[in-house]
Amino acid sequence: MALSGVVHKDRGELRIHESLDELSTDLADYIAELSEASVKERGVFSIALSGGSLIGLMGKLCEAPYNRTVDWAKWYIFWADERVVAKNHTDSNYKLAKDGLLSKVPIIPSHVHSINDAVSAEEAASEYEFVIRQLVKTRMVSVSEC
Repeated sequence: MALSGVVHKDRGELRIHESLDELSTDLADYIAELSEASVKERGVFSIALSGGSLIGLMGKLCEAPYNRTVDWAKWYIFWADERVVAKNHTDSNYKLAKDGLLSKVPIIPSHVHSINDAVSAEEAASEYEFVIRQLVKTRMVSVSEC
C-alpha cells in the first residue's frame, strides 16, 4: 500500500504508511518543515513531546540530513505528559527523550523544559505551568494552532 493522503475538511490529512521506517521518515520531514517555518516566522520552534513510541519515531531527526539542516539552537522542548518519577527512571518520558533524541542533537540544554522531579506532583505541575507562562509572556515561545 503506497503512502496515501485523505483530506478531511476540519481534521487535516490522514496518511497510511507501509512501514515504521516510512512513517518515521514522513514524521521527520513534517517536523523539520514545521521547525523551519516556525524559525523563519517566529525565530524559535517549540514542541511538546509525549511518551510512548513518538520519540523512537522521531529518531530519524538524529540522522542526515536533519541533524545538519535543522536549527537545533532554536528549539524549545516541552512535555505534553510526564510520569511522576525521577528523570533517570526507566518510566520517565524525559529519559526516553534524552536517550533517544536530545543527547544526539545540539539542542541548548536551557531550552529543554521538564518537570522538577525533586518536588511533589502538585508542586511540579505548578512550577511547570509558571515556567511555560513566563516563556509565553516574554515571547520566548508562542502559542500556535498546530
